[in-house]
Amino acid sequence: MKLYRTLFVALMLALLLVPLIAMPTKGSRAEEPASAADPSAESKSAKAQEETVRVFLHDSRQVVSVSLEEYLTGVLACEMPPTFHEEALKAQAVASHTFLLRRQKEQAASPDPALNGADISDDAAHHQGYYAPASRKRKWGDKAEGYEDRLKKAVRAVIDRRITFHGEPIIAAFHAVNGGRTLSAAQVWGGDIAYLQSVKSPGDKLSPDCTKTLALSESEVAERAETLEDCRLTGEAKSWIKAPDAAQNGFVNRITVGGKAYTGQAFRTAMGLRSNIFTVEYRSGSFFFTTVGYGHGVGLSQYGADYLARQGKKWDEILTHYYTGVKIEKIEK
Repeated sequence: MKLYRTLFVALMLALLLVPLIAMPTKGSRAEEPASAADPSAESKSAKAQEETVRVFLHDSRQVVSVSLEEYLTGVLACEMPPTFHEEALKAQAVASHTFLLRRQKEQAASPDPALNGADISDDAAHHQGYYAPASRKRKWGDKAEGYEDRLKKAVRAVIDRRITFHGEPIIAAFHAVNGGRTLSAAQVWGGDIAYLQSVKSPGDKLSPDCTKTLALSESEVAERAETLEDCRLTGEAKSWIKAPDAAQNGFVNRITVGGKAYTGQAFRTAMGLRSNIFTVEYRSGSFFFTTVGYGHGVGLSQYGADYLARQGKKWDEILTHYYTGVKIEKIEK
């Protein structure tokens, strides 16, 4: 789920290569979603089996070729619980497919030698996760067959759709959960992207994973602070970290550690926090970090998508809610 570094690179490319022009009229509707009962479903599935995706497996350092349907099924298995509503699964499938299309285009223009000729990596910290069939079976146990069918059904229903802005596949950022409102690309990464704006995500605060507290000892904070550039902690521990400079929504812009200012993102990474919306308190020899949300907070909220689906929203409505002013197009082969 954590795509920060890859999305940052993609953002920079977008800012350099694609002029950001005015947003189209809000409320643009997506095309009618593909039905699971669509008579063309078998044809779409057959085409998806013919299309190949080259995936770099970062653990084994190998490149494997899989069908598009298999790849998207494996991404769904890694990135979203199979128990989520089918419309949320479809929304994630289209976002993940769009993310792949964007990566393939970037690879064609400027190949990343670290991928060894692959289109994309299975490293969720850089691209998006992917579980191979054997991994899925191990993870799900006796529920594997039912979950597999459920994910494949969602993938097949929308496999010929992509999300575009001015005709180009978008940077389909997604995250696990937020504090009731997504963050904009400008707030998190420093550059505005018209379709990655802050929008309401009302269901997220209902998530049991929305707010979490992490306790770190003085020695743990000191060890992690060593990864911050030129950070030197002196004096009493309670004076090491100053109250963060946060926006109204709690997003930490800057925080002072050891007398030096750092971005909230740099501090979050160093301390291993779940999100960039956090508070810090020192008591009884430990630091307590309370975070809201999980992930960078930009784009599609996975928990929010499930909530909207359970309120009756369709997959296309979910996507056009989280990605401002986009279109959902049928991919013509």
